[in-house]
This record gives sequence, structure tokens and C-alpha cells, in this order.
Amino acid sequence: MENNRRAVSKLAVISIALAALTVGMVCSAFLLSRLMLRVQTTEKTEKSITVKGVAEKSVTSDLAAFTCKVKINSLTRADGFKAIKTAANTLHKKLDELGFTANMREDENIDCEEQYRTITTKENGKTTSETVFDHYEVTYRVRIRTDKVQLVSQNVLKIYELASTKMDITVSAPQYFISNPEQYKLELVDKASAAAAERARTAASQSGSKLGPLMTARQGVIQITSQASNDTSDYGVYNTASLNKVIRLVMTMEFELL
Repeated sequence: MENNRRAVSKLAVISIALAALTVGMVCSAFLLSRLMLRVQTTEKTEKSITVKGVAEKSVTSDLAAFTCKVKINSLTRADGFKAIKTAANTLHKKLDELGFTANMREDENIDCEEQYRTITTKENGKTTSETVFDHYEVTYRVRIRTDKVQLVSQNVLKIYELASTKMDITVSAPQYFISNPEQYKLELVDKASAAAAERARTAASQSGSKLGPLMTARQGVIQITSQASNDTSDYGVYNTASLNKVIRLVMTMEFELL
């Protein structure tokens, strides 16, 4: 009987030991699998290279605009409007003479504003000021817009010849535009992308790697600047003062390295 008890006790001890061993093996397997997972994840981490490609294109503006303003001072409103009408006719004749035809003119308007002056008097040691009417200021404006950009660049300053007739005239600086900058966009994207890919290929070769597939590509904003300019802006530059311009585009591209 005693022997049976001892046998049962031994079997219980062996069972407990086997259970503990099983649990230990399961835990070890779990920890090992986690370690292998981390190693595999580390091994699969992708190496990449990010580069920028720049493309530029020189273009000539195909649209120009400027504004002429004539001003008349008059003591009466009626005389002011009569005088400004005469001045406007003289301006239009000059524009015709220079080649700025009627179909190029837009936004014609006349403004009339009362102008005042301050009279200061001093009596018995006391200074007083009074604002009184001085004259009417009548202004005529006309905007010229045309695709004949060379006509504008060559003749716009000649309008000031009217100043010799004692006309109070002001001509704004011409603004030059590209009527459809989007027409150059695909060409610039293509050139900038090719430049970025070539730069990435060279850098990969120098580092002993091979260039893999493209991972991401981001187009920058279009910059339209004057020639020999490095002006840039996060929102894009649009130079309107220069007749001849440069359109610049940057592509940022990320490639996988093999």
C-alpha cells in the first residue's frame, strides 16, 4: 500500500514538471517569435533617397496693360467736366497716333471730388482754423490692354509728350502677363521630373546602391520671375514688371534604394 502511494506521488511530481516544462517552452517560443518578428521588420525597413529637380523656361509676355490718368482742377463742377472732356479727347488722339486703337481701351471713368483747404487766423492772441471749399478735382482714367506687347514697351512713355501742353497726366508702369501659363506646366513637370530622376540615379550609384521605383512625387508652385532672378515664394511669384520672364518649377521626388 505504501509503495502505491509513493508511485502516485512520483507520477504527480513528474506531471507537474512536464507541465512547467511545457509552459516554459511555449513562453520561449512566443518570445523567440517576437524577436524574429522584430528582426524581420528591421530587415524590411526601406531605404530611400529624396531629390529635387528644377526646370526653367524663358518666355516673352503676350499681354500688356497700363492706365492713363488725366486730372483737371476747376472752381465749378460744370467747367471741370467740360475741361476734362477736352483733355480726354486730346489723350485719345495721342493714343491713336501711337497705335493704341479704340478696341484696346477699357474701364473709362470720370471722378469728381471736392477739395478743401484750411484757413488759419489769429486774432487777440487766439488762433482759429476753418476748412473751406477750394476747388473741384476732376479725374479721367482709361485702361489700355493689348496683346501687342512690343507696342506698349516701345511707346508707353511717349504718352508723356502731352505734358508739354500743360496737361496733368500720369501713366502707370506697364504690367506684362502670360495669358496662359498652364500651357507650359506639363513640359516643366516632365523636365523637372527627369532632372530629379537623373540626380537620384547618380547619387545612388555613388553610394553603391541601385535606384528603385518611385515612392512619392510632389510638385512645387510655379514661379514666374524676371530673367536672372532668384525670387521665390511659398505661394508663387508672378513678376509683371518684366516683358521677358522665366517660368520655374521644382519637383521633389523620393525613390526606393535597392
